[in-house]
Formats: sequence, structure tokens, C-alpha cells
Amino acid sequence: MIQCSADGWRSSVTLAEDLGNDREKVSQAKAPTASTEWDGQQGYIQTGVEGECFEPNDFDAILERFGFDPARVQIVGNPRISRWQRWDGDWLSAYRFHLGPRALASAPDIEHIVRRARAERRPGTGPHWFVFQAGDLQIGKRSRDGSTEEILDRYVRSVEDSVREFAALKRYGIEGIQVSFPGDCIEGNQSQQGKNLWLTQETITEQTRIFRRLIMYTIDAFAPLTGRVFVDVVNGNHDQAQRQQNTYPGDGWATEAAVSVSDALTLNPLAFGHVEVRVPEKWSGHMTVPVGDTLVTVTHGHQWRRNKAMDWWAAQAVNNQPPAASAVLQHGHWHEWRIESSAERMVIGSSTFDCGSDWYRETNGGMSRRGGLVYLLRAGEASRMTLV
Repeated sequence: MIQCSADGWRSSVTLAEDLGNDREKVSQAKAPTASTEWDGQQGYIQTGVEGECFEPNDFDAILERFGFDPARVQIVGNPRISRWQRWDGDWLSAYRFHLGPRALASAPDIEHIVRRARAERRPGTGPHWFVFQAGDLQIGKRSRDGSTEEILDRYVRSVEDSVREFAALKRYGIEGIQVSFPGDCIEGNQSQQGKNLWLTQETITEQTRIFRRLIMYTIDAFAPLTGRVFVDVVNGNHDQAQRQQNTYPGDGWATEAAVSVSDALTLNPLAFGHVEVRVPEKWSGHMTVPVGDTLVTVTHGHQWRRNKAMDWWAAQAVNNQPPAASAVLQHGHWHEWRIESSAERMVIGSSTFDCGSDWYRETNGGMSRRGGLVYLLRAGEASRMTLV
């Protein structure tokens, strides 16, 4: 029998000794030689003969055994398993693992998120809903004051500050949390007919991947705080997939990332059964949804000219479109923390997370305040609003 040594395996050399250096028997064993290859982006680990105590799912231990740092390198995909019968009837095994670079620490992996979300979540205490409104992340955008790294740093700090705000506001009674992403979640490559492509740091797939992981990071932060969480995502003009053809306004890169997260959450209803991701139906670029006892319209804001949100809303109401029933309009696009209200309606415009527009600085001289908004929502009224 192949016995387990201290590190759980025996090499082909040891196997030869067990067989008494019988060349014919060693040949019958067909034992592979342990080897590895890594060029910084891809590679493999080929194990030698493994005994019964070998754990093929303990990836960190396998990486460390072959001299790799699990913080920088990861095993990807499924291993290739070789099994054959030795001359004495015993079955032997060997494994080949494919390697890839570990994702950045700024993009939390789903295993960590699941572990955190398994913690017992607190029930709602009513009657308010806590809102975290984050518009215009524009992941991938580059300017003189920074790029994606600075955008991510500002966003992470906003989420952390929001959690502290939740702790300070929960004395008012909070039933649930709404996370609102009103568009331009990535910089994309379609706006201005692609003229900003040179100023865009990451590829579309990289931008989308980062946003998807930021959604998961946000869910990880908020899911343990209450018994109900809505994550509402719409596309902005920068989130459009293409402009060669007129296509579904509800189908863009931001909503695709949200749908991917929603699919992942369904795999673990125990941890995420209280989290609901909502996106518009594909024929619409905006959506009107309940947030507690308040109907809220989430849209981007490129549908109207500056300072014309109420006019757009009025036209929707006159024509009996879904926003007619809402009391609050959440939007982005204009990069301004802005509130406009009447006795029955309130427009809440998001600030921005990007590092500024050099074009806007050249033409207007000013810059927007960066960050997200947090506030309480109850019966159509927003209160306790703060830029985080």
C-alpha cells in the first residue's frame, strides 16, 4: 500500500524503494514525477503519486506544498485526475492542477462573502428604510486626479461610512436597506462616440468584473444589518453595450453585472435569501419599485436636460407611465448632489465617484463633491441625508 507521509504523499522515488527497485514493477506503476510550471499568468502543478490521505480540495495546502503563495496564485478550474492499478492490485492517483493569478484584494471573493453573510442577520425594527444611493462610479475612467484605483478607494470608504451611519440611525427604526445604483456604473466605451477610449484604463470585461465584485462587497457589508435588502441597478449612457443598433435600454453592462450577482445569490438562499436584486425589464431604462411604504423610480438622468427632472417626471405622469405613481425619483448622470422637491414629490440626484472631468474643469472650472448618499426613507419622505 502507498502510505501517507507527513505531507500526505509519496514520490515516485519512494515508490521505487517500496517495490524493491524492481524495474518491471516500477514500470507497471507508471508513477508520474511531481513537477510545476508558472510564468506569472498561467501554469500547472503535477503531483506525484498521492495516498488516501491526500485532500484534492485543500487548494491552499497544495499551493504551499509546491512553493506558491495562495495570496498571489490560485488553482482554477477542476483538476485532471489520473488513476491506475498497481502491479499488486492497489489503485494509485495523481493530480494536475491549473494555476492562475489571484484576484486583487480590493475585489472580495465570494467565499469570504458567504462566510460573512452566514452570520445571523438582525430583524428590521421599522418604520424607515435606510438608503445607500451610489451613482456614477464610472469604473475605468482616468483623469489628472486619479483613475480606477482612486474610484475604488473612495467607494469602499463610502460603504464603510454608510455602515457607521446605519448604526447611528437605527434608533429611528429601520425595516430594511435599499442600495440604489442609478447608472454609469462603468466608464464603458460608447459615450462620446468612443472618443474617451484613450482615457479609459480597463477593458470592458475588467470594468464589468470590478463592478460585479463591488456589488458583492456592498451586499457583504449590508446583508448582516437587517432582514431585508434591495439592490436596484439601472444602466446609464456609459453602461450601454453598443450603439451600432437601437437595442433594449434595460440590457447593458450594469444590469448584466447585477443579474450575474443575482444568479450567484440564489445558490445560497440560507445566506442571501433576504437579498433581492432588481433591474428594469429589458424594454425600459428605468424602473418604479417599492421601498417599504414608498414607491421609488430609479433612473439614470440622461433622459432629460440639466435641471429638467421634474419636467420628465411630469410627462411620465401625464401619459400614465409607471413613474406617475412614485414619490421619490433617484437619479445620477449630472454629477451633482441635488435635491428638488414639491409637496408630494422629491428628486434626489447623486454625486459622483469618479475623479473629475478635465473637460468640465476646462469649461466650467468647478468640480463635484465625490461620494454616495445615505438617508432614511418613510412614506415618501427622505430625511437624515448625508454625503458619505
